[in-house]
Amino acid sequence: MIIDIFVNHMCRFFKLLGFLMTVLSRKFEFQADEFAKSLGFATSLRSSLIKLHKDNLGFPVADKLYSTYHYSHPPLIERLRALGTKRD
Repeated sequence: MIIDIFVNHMCRFFKLLGFLMTVLSRKFEFQADEFAKSLGFATSLRSSLIKLHKDNLGFPVADKLYSTYHYSHPPLIERLRALGTKRD
């Protein structure tokens, strides 16, 4: 009985921890993209991300809530939007 309660609480804790790690990983991805943009590699990064998505047959559109919870990397559309326009 006590073990069941402990396991139940630990499962909740690990789900929360996993979600927080996903949020942190996505934050780091956006920071890395911003760093590449500040160095002047926004156009190269943009084309590389698109090429990787084509090669991996990735689907660029994902539900915002689903991708926030399940994806450690932001979807292609979010990353391209964060990189800005092609004039940058």
